[in-house]
Amino acid sequence: MTAVLFDLDGTLADTPGAITAILRRMCPLAPPDRVAASVGRPLADVFAELLVTPRDSPIVVAASAEFRALFASDVVPRAAELVFPAVRELLDRLADAGRPLAVVTSKSPAGAAEFLAAARLDQYFPVTVGYVPEVPGKPAPHQALAAARALGVDPAECVVVGDSTDDMKMADAAGIPGIGVGYGVATLAELRAAGAQHIAGTPEELFELLLPELSLSSATVPSLPEVST
Repeated sequence: MTAVLFDLDGTLADTPGAITAILRRMCPLAPPDRVAASVGRPLADVFAELLVTPRDSPIVVAASAEFRALFASDVVPRAAELVFPAVRELLDRLADAGRPLAVVTSKSPAGAAEFLAAARLDQYFPVTVGYVPEVPGKPAPHQALAAARALGVDPAECVVVGDSTDDMKMADAAGIPGIGVGYGVATLAELRAAGAQHIAGTPEELFELLLPELSLSSATVPSLPEVST
């Protein structure tokens, strides 16, 4: 059975709008398109670009800390209501089917754990790989490979599900099939160009791709790699 490595923001939960609002409040002079494109990237990279300053500068460190505080106060309390409606059922079905599950996110490990707990999603994920400065983040393959190792499966027996081009590039670099979801940050065309092997325009279509045996349209759904047991 396929192990599934999920991105968090924009894939499991509808947080990109809230993230963008905080970034616009903090960086009012930054071009809106650059702000929107920042969602899903490590905070140091985001503020280095938006504030045009080195990523290890005190300004970036302070901005990252301020963002985390604002996200914790403004967004985390609403975490459960931000989970995409079809996602919770999908996770229930994947868990019932015995699928190994992990989250791979550009959030810090602590930030990811806090959000998943508040969203009541932590029970589904025995493995969460957050971004740490010492390890290259997305689109490098390191986080996806670390998640596969932690789950005890070969990368070729996993699939990455994400809404950003960096998610798809990470999957490709790791030798893992990528499913791009079109209800988050990137467009379907952008996801395809970034290497997505499958596309889900809605959470319901994602259900069909990950659990075709439970879908009425399973005959039209491409097969995914199987984890040997």
